Amino acid sequence: MIEQPFPTSQRELVRAARGTATQSAFAKLLGVDRTCLSRYESEKLGAPTHVVNYCLKSVAERVCPGATESSDVQQALMHARRAVDTLERAAKTETRRPVRRRAKSAKKKSASKA
Repeated sequence: MIEQPFPTSQRELVRAARGTATQSAFAKLLGVDRTCLSRYESEKLGAPTHVVNYCLKSVAERVCPGATESSDVQQALMHARRAVDTLERAAKTETRRPVRRRAKSAKKKSASKA
């Protein structure tokens, strides 16, 4: 088995992720213009983070199938934990707020009427 080296430049990363797909098809998949993809591959233009992340996931999936699935699950769990923490903090601050007393203002109104 011949080992393929990992990409070490933007050019190698984008080309490795694109594989045998045409630039047009891969650009459409990434949501960018074909001319932009061409510039990313020639390193005339820096690829945005979402393109680099997509390419990294694609290459990782080829090297180790299923590797990105666990990271997606981990990411979902992290978001769920953050949501629970935020809700718990919000609930605590709601219970700490002072209770408005309307009884005194009601007594003042009834006293002024008398």
